[in-house]
Amino acid sequence: MSRLAGSLVAAGISKSYGAEIVLADVSLVVPPRARIGLVGPNGAGKSMLLRLLAGLEEPDAGRIRRTPPALAVGYLAQERDAGSSRSGGEQARAALAEVLRAGFDVLLLDEPTNDLDFAGLAWLERSLASHAGSVVVVSHDRTFLDRTVTRIAELDEWARGLTEYSGGWSDYEAERERRRDRHYRRWEASVAERRRIEEQARRMAEWERRGYGQGRKKKKSKDVKRTYGAKLARVETVEKPYEPWELRLELSPAARSGEVVVRLETAVVERGSFRLGPLDLEVGWGDRLAIAGPNGSGKTTLLDALLGRRPLAAGNRWVGPGVVLGELEQDRAALTGPQTLLDVFRGELDEESARTLLAKFRLGADDVLRPAESLSPGERTRAGLALLSARGVNCLVLDEPTNHLDVEAIEELERGLAGYDGTILLVTHDRRFLDAFAPGRTIDL
Repeated sequence: MSRLAGSLVAAGISKSYGAEIVLADVSLVVPPRARIGLVGPNGAGKSMLLRLLAGLEEPDAGRIRRTPPALAVGYLAQERDAGSSRSGGEQARAALAEVLRAGFDVLLLDEPTNDLDFAGLAWLERSLASHAGSVVVVSHDRTFLDRTVTRIAELDEWARGLTEYSGGWSDYEAERERRRDRHYRRWEASVAERRRIEEQARRMAEWERRGYGQGRKKKKSKDVKRTYGAKLARVETVEKPYEPWELRLELSPAARSGEVVVRLETAVVERGSFRLGPLDLEVGWGDRLAIAGPNGSGKTTLLDALLGRRPLAAGNRWVGPGVVLGELEQDRAALTGPQTLLDVFRGELDEESARTLLAKFRLGADDVLRPAESLSPGERTRAGLALLSARGVNCLVLDEPTNHLDVEAIEELERGLAGYDGTILLVTHDRRFLDAFAPGRTIDL
């Protein structure tokens, strides 16, 4: 149980790395028993704000204030230390259990739902509901945010500021759209009024130039400019709403495979002391297959068998003609080496095509020359999807693809998969993403 009822306050904080502004004049009050969801695109500064609130880094301007000063603040980083013997889900649950047991007055949680299965998500939701202190959580899980928070704080990647909304994710989404519509209407009205006044001024100037309006006192051109200039000055100036660069995840198979993609017959797979099978499974062209089950039930082991990555202890595996298998691994291991991102793609595309494709996955000119191992988890996931696109994969194997993606990228991935006419095998614990995927079949392990 938490010990103190107090507040954690960020007052006008700013933070930069070199010439890059991460946060600009951001203020956030975390009162007792608060439940705040911190959202925004990757790179907007969510993790940085949590680290500043935790006292792990100092702001360049502004201050972080704890009231009382003895307020205990606990922090859970997005990337947890990997055990040699634990699964990702076991690591996540152990780290969460440790920080929850400590009884902090304020919990700062960075992507706590990553790697949790459905039972783990339900446990985390119950644990946060009973936590006596405050919680600030960064999460891309929209269902989780709807169930756990009562306030959304959105970081803006353009202005680098923060805007608050009441309610959970769905309330935020609806209110953000209403605010955006109102902003557009104000901007459009401002533009239309300015054009109307400018057109009046132009017509008046033309009348005066041609000598129209005889019998009345003729206005000088400077008087016309002064009159209409004053009218323009009274029109509300409204900035055009910011239009963020839109992510475009283009996924399409280069060619279709045969009717049968992969088949397992009385297959047995062993991983240490764990044994899966015997099982029979046939995946056909165009199947949308979800593989479900709690952590440790063998989902990744089954994927290993289907991909041929782990030899069968018994039984047979058969891959159909024309099948091009491609996997987004849970640990994104294909993009963790010292080679640059561009070098990773050189085996698939020429440089210009690689740069063009990566730009569509929001990886720009500076990113492609970075070592793959220096990419953030979200960048690595987008790069992995781009690599599958470059290979023209006609059977996608996606293991927790939403981990580390921001909501914009998740929603774009939903659209990309909806239009993909190849075969998809999916492991996910993102409930809203699974609903949008709409599997034709589900295998429960």
